[in-house]
Amino acid sequence: MRSLNPWPVFPPNLEPPLARSLSIQFILTSLIDGFAFILKLQHSTPLKGGYIRKEVEALYQELQKILLFSLEEPMSQTGGFIDKLCFYSDILIQASQIKEPELFPVLEEIRKELLTFRSKMLVWKKLSASYPLEEMLEQLMQLTSHLFEHLRSYFRALVPFLRETRSDENLLIFLIENKQRLNRDLGPHCIEELLQSFFPAGHDQLRAVIYEGYTRRGFSEYFTAVEPLINELHWEAPCQSQNPL
Repeated sequence: MRSLNPWPVFPPNLEPPLARSLSIQFILTSLIDGFAFILKLQHSTPLKGGYIRKEVEALYQELQKILLFSLEEPMSQTGGFIDKLCFYSDILIQASQIKEPELFPVLEEIRKELLTFRSKMLVWKKLSASYPLEEMLEQLMQLTSHLFEHLRSYFRALVPFLRETRSDENLLIFLIENKQRLNRDLGPHCIEELLQSFFPAGHDQLRAVIYEGYTRRGFSEYFTAVEPLINELHWEAPCQSQNPL
């Protein structure tokens, strides 16, 4: 049966450790996409005056990429990064042993704020000719700023699940391969400090876990290919005040 979700789903009999690893990787990818989309929206807002009604309509369509796709088109095959976070968070929580996770309270805050802003957008579409442009821009920038911080809060809530899955070699390599993009939005050295908290003995401990995982599965050649990425990590990085961990 074809899934109604426009993204990969997992087999129902997937073992919990693998379900945790895969769902976290999809979650992190959605976070990266979400941060990139918000930054793009902040720096390329179409609200510049002139054909204001068309610009508001263009902005509304752009924000639909964030809003829950099920609001207007439940059978739609396009979904925003918030949809994906909700979907894979549910899979992650079902596969986890962590009690009272904080992921969904953060997502609920995002949902409420998006629905409130969506209502404002509907008013703007009707009154765009007379609605103050400055106020639109101010509220848009406020929304994007809040979304950025909400996503950081979501990552903080995700850390216990990362710790629970810290022995998975695929997840560790995913973090290492994407550390630059994640650090850009989460704070300098965030991923290095996270890995160091998981493996306080340093590179040798991290390398041993990844090596054991890949060689056990017969992928020792792949470990050789990714080992230079492990060696590039800087464990001595000082804690940064903006680090969300």
